[in-house]
Amino acid sequence: MTDLSNIVAAERRLEILHPATQEPVGLVLILLPDTHPQVKAAARKSINDRINSRGKVTAEQIEANRITMLTASLGGWDWQGASTFHREKPEFEEQNVRMVLKELPWVAEQVDAALGERAESFQRLDETDG
Repeated sequence: MTDLSNIVAAERRLEILHPATQEPVGLVLILLPDTHPQVKAAARKSINDRINSRGKVTAEQIEANRITMLTASLGGWDWQGASTFHREKPEFEEQNVRMVLKELPWVAEQVDAALGERAESFQRLDETDG
């Protein structure tokens, strides 16, 4: 018998790949599950903003909301080897994350795609409950 309370979403690592070669670029991101309080708060704020705008949303607002949600869905990063951004290994801070996602849309696309693979966020348990 399976105890359903053991089926929980968890953080996972996403190795960012070069958009042309599909080779690792030396940046690894920590993706948070959609059940994480930080992600849930950002999603609620987005919904409230849309309600308050009475359905009139601009393309710029949609784009800003996407970056906000992607930023909220990251729990950390690891700059490996010689990889840098503007010749630095930036600290994991909201403004730095936003800058990377805005300036490198191919990174944002990989994050977005990985977050869409919801099944990957769930821990696989080898044990069964008795």
